[in-house]
Amino acid sequence: MAFQLKVVSIFIAIMMAVVPFGGAVEATGQPGKKFRIGYIEANNFWAFSEIMNATKKSLEKMGWLNRIEFPEDAHITTGWGIPETEKKLADKAAELIARKDLDMIITAGTPPTAALLKANNGKMPIFAIGVSDPIKSKFVINTKDSGVDNFTARVVPDRFTQMFTIFHDVVRFKKLGLIYSDSENGKVFSNVDDARKVAKELGFQVIEYKKLKDTDKANECIEGINWLIQQGIDAFFQPALTCFDWKQSDVKKILDTLTEHKIPVFAREGTLYVKAGALMGFSSIDFAPRGDFNAKKIIRILQGEKPRSLPMVDGTPPKISFNIRVAEKIGFNPPFDILGASDEIFKEITLPDNRLVK
Repeated sequence: MAFQLKVVSIFIAIMMAVVPFGGAVEATGQPGKKFRIGYIEANNFWAFSEIMNATKKSLEKMGWLNRIEFPEDAHITTGWGIPETEKKLADKAAELIARKDLDMIITAGTPPTAALLKANNGKMPIFAIGVSDPIKSKFVINTKDSGVDNFTARVVPDRFTQMFTIFHDVVRFKKLGLIYSDSENGKVFSNVDDARKVAKELGFQVIEYKKLKDTDKANECIEGINWLIQQGIDAFFQPALTCFDWKQSDVKKILDTLTEHKIPVFAREGTLYVKAGALMGFSSIDFAPRGDFNAKKIIRILQGEKPRSLPMVDGTPPKISFNIRVAEKIGFNPPFDILGASDEIFKEITLPDNRLVK
């Protein structure tokens, strides 16, 4: 009951923080005009693709997709992690900003958003749809104001502190393991500050491995996880690193290592990983509400509203995913409350069909 009450109170707090969009956005504006939208990402991360697909479906549902073009030469994927790709990202961001044939730019991820804002001319509308924490990344001032007239983002207040709070409420761990590269972005991708904050409030330790260099490599992440296991961790937070991207890394090898050592895992990116071997996470199987949120903002920008004037808070309540089979394998007896509060419960471990290693 205590867990259910805590989850309910968290959901209510989220809903109270929402600045509503209102009803559906009508297909008004400049009749017959074809709008052109650029897109930039550092890496072809699976979640970015899902978000964009959901956004396009919502635009179609709202009668706007046939009025929008996404030019191939304005769809940029640069890669990340080394000086050459960082320079390429900066150059491509500057090129997109300077184009006269685009009506706005969508950015997915922290590095490309930083690059666009650095090259910002103050005119081209920019919408960040896939940034982990726009406030901690200093892209926006707060939940109500981006601080930049031609920039807006999607903000989910306290999303990551909720993750650590709920995970601890279920598992009651004493030592939580984190891995990250010791940089500003590295800490954001692994939610280090959020973990430390909740640890101080709830009284658990955060054991940190911060020596990652090339986070594309599963073996390097496993090396870090093995070090954490040696330090006695009894839980692990799976961050948004590319060594956990099924299309680029052997993620099964990483999850198997944690399972073998009976370590419960909370997957930041949710459903896909809970199905494949993490104990629990926030559900990410349904991107439709996020697509609706993005589509409404895009339409209002194309209709002439300033990005800064639009609400940024997405108050869609989180849903919980839980894997009973994983609980059995690690010897964890889930409390009845978590099973009652979970929106997705999996009874088997199922790996993605499009993973890198079959």
